[in-house]
Amino acid sequence: MPPQTAAMRRASLNVYLVALALICVIPMLVVSAYATWRTGNVYKQTATARLSDTALTLASSIESDIDSHFTALSVIASLWPLQTQSGTFNLTSSRFDGIGLDGQVQVVEVFDGEVAATLSPAVAEVALRSAERDAPMKSNLVPGGSYTEHRIHLAMPVGNKGEPNDRIVVLSIPPGQLIHTLQQREDALTGILVAVTDGNGRIVARSRDPEKVVGMTAPDWKKLEALGTDSGWFEARTTEGLSTVLSFQKLKGPEGWTLVVGEPLDVFNARWQTPFVGLLLGSVLALSFATLAVIKIGGLIRRPVEALAAHSMAVANGDGSSVLAPIPPSSVREFETLRTSVEAAEAARRENDRRLRTVASAGALVFWRWSPSSNIMWVEGWETLTGVPDHEALGMAWLDRVHPDDRDRVVETFRQQVGEAELVDIEFRLLVAGERWLWVRDRGGPVIDDAGDVLQWAGVLEDIDARKCNEARIAYMALHDALTDLGNRTLLRDRLDQAAARAGRGEISALMAMDLDRFKQVNDTFGHPVGDALLREVADRLRSSTRDVDHVARLGGDEFAILQHDVEDTEVVLLLAARIIAAVSAPYEIDGHTITIGASIGMVLIDAKSPGVDEFMRRADKALYRAKENGRGQAAFYSHTGNIAAN
Repeated sequence: MPPQTAAMRRASLNVYLVALALICVIPMLVVSAYATWRTGNVYKQTATARLSDTALTLASSIESDIDSHFTALSVIASLWPLQTQSGTFNLTSSRFDGIGLDGQVQVVEVFDGEVAATLSPAVAEVALRSAERDAPMKSNLVPGGSYTEHRIHLAMPVGNKGEPNDRIVVLSIPPGQLIHTLQQREDALTGILVAVTDGNGRIVARSRDPEKVVGMTAPDWKKLEALGTDSGWFEARTTEGLSTVLSFQKLKGPEGWTLVVGEPLDVFNARWQTPFVGLLLGSVLALSFATLAVIKIGGLIRRPVEALAAHSMAVANGDGSSVLAPIPPSSVREFETLRTSVEAAEAARRENDRRLRTVASAGALVFWRWSPSSNIMWVEGWETLTGVPDHEALGMAWLDRVHPDDRDRVVETFRQQVGEAELVDIEFRLLVAGERWLWVRDRGGPVIDDAGDVLQWAGVLEDIDARKCNEARIAYMALHDALTDLGNRTLLRDRLDQAAARAGRGEISALMAMDLDRFKQVNDTFGHPVGDALLREVADRLRSSTRDVDHVARLGGDEFAILQHDVEDTEVVLLLAARIIAAVSAPYEIDGHTITIGASIGMVLIDAKSPGVDEFMRRADKALYRAKENGRGQAAFYSHTGNIAAN
C-alpha cells in the first residue's frame, strides 16, 4: 500500500485534538457530577436535620407543658386537703385562680392494687399505674363524642408513705388544654404539620384542623412503630392523604407518646433539589465553555504541529536541510523553542545513529551508557527490571545487586573488555523485586566517534531467566526418569562414583537392585496406563521408605535401584530391604482395581574393596537373580568372597 494511501486512512490531528478535549472534559464532568450528587445529599441531609431539630425542640416544649400540668396539680394538692378527702370536684373555686387549670379532679384510693368499681376504666387504669410506679402518669387519649369531649387523665400520688392505701389525684382535661405549644406557635409553624400521638397512635393534638383529626389513629402509625427507634424520619401520608416527610421524637415517659413534624414531600424535595439542579446546570455550562476553549486552543497547536510533521517527513525521506520547508513561527512559546532547537536535534540524531549502530553490532538495543571511566552515567528500564529506581544504578551502584558468586567474574570481564575496547557479552544473576535472583545477559560495546576515539559505552541487559530455567529443566530431565521422576541410570552411576570415593575414606554404602514380581501380569491384564500408574505409586513408596540422604533410581521397565549411605553393617541393609519389600507388596488401589505385586532385591556393599561402578551393578544384579530363585519377596546379599547370602 502506498504511504499516501495509508496516511489518508489515519485520523487527522483535528480528530485527536477533539479527543483530547473530550479526555480533558470527561474527568471534569465526572468530578462535577460527583460533587453535584454530594451537594444534593448535603442539602437533603440539611433539610432532614431541620425537621429533626424542629421535632426535638417541640418535643421538649410539649414535655414542659405536661410537666407544668403536673406541677399545677401538685399545687392543687398542697392547697386542698386531698390527703384526707375523697371524691370528685371541679377546679372552679377561687382558691385555684392563677393556676391555669380547668378540669375535673378525682381523688382515688388504691388499696392492695384495687380501686372503686364506680370509676371509669381509663381513670382506674391511670390511677393504678401511678400507684404502681409511685410517679406521675398520663393516660392515652380517651375519645369522646366530639372534639370538646375528648379527655386525657393526669394522675399523681399524694398519699403519705407508710399508709396501707395509696391516694391518687387524677385530673381530667381536654387534650387542647394539655398542649399549649402548638397553639402558641401557630404562626411559627407555617408550612409544616405538627402532631402529637399517644401510645395507641391516636392523635392527641395537631397544629392544623385539630377539631377534625384529634381522636383519629395516625394513618402510618404502624410504619413508625416498625422503625423501633426513639427518633427518626420516614415518608408517610397525612389523614388528608397528602404525601409527607415526617420526623418524629418519642416523648419521655412510659406512655409512648410521640411528637411528629411533617412537611409536604414536594416542599421537602424542593429544599435540596433546587440547589442540586442549579449546580448541575452551572456545571454543564462551565463544561461547555471549557470544551469550546480547548478546541480553540487546540487550533494554536495544530498549525505548528502540521509544520513539524512536514519537516519530520522530509527528514525521514532523506531530504537535505536545504530543501526542508521552513517551520513558521508560533505564538506558543514551547513550539517556538522547538523550532529553534531543530538543528541541535539533528546533530543529536546523527550521534544517536552512531550509538545505535554500535549497539546493533552487539545484537541489542540501547538501555545503558557508560562513561569512559567505566561508570554508568545513564540507564533506562532498570526500575522495570529490578524494581529499584533508575538513579540507584548509576556509577558503580548497580554492582551491589549482582549475585556475590558472580560479582568478581562480572567485574573482571568488564575490566578486560573495556580495556581492550571489545564487545561485552556476559551472563550473571541480578537481585530483582521479590528478593529473587534473575539471570540476565549483558551485551554492549564502545561508541566510536569520527576520529576513532571511544566516546562512551552502550549496551543492554536482557532477561534470560526463562532460558536458564529451561536449560536447568533439560539438565534435570537428562538425569531423571520422566515417568516416576526418580533418578535414572546416568544419575545412579554418578552417585555410585561418589559412594566409591567415600568408601575410600571409610564410609560404607550399599547398592540394592530391585525387580517387581507379577508386574507383567498387571500390564497384560489392565493395560499400560494402569501399569504406569502402578510404577509411579511404587516410586512414591520407595521414596517414603528411604531417607533423604539415600538415592532411589529407576533403571527401566520394572527395575529399580536404591543406594543406601552410611551403612554400619549388613543388618541395617537387610532391615531396609525388608521394609521396602513390605511397602511395595502392600495392595494398590488404581482406577477401581485392587492390585497386589511383590518385589525381589539383590544387595551389595560398597566399601574400600569394591572394584568399580560396573562391578557394583553386576554384583547387585547377580544377587537379585539369586533372590528370585529363592522365591518371590526375597532379598539376597552378595558377599565379598563371591558367594550369595540369602535373606
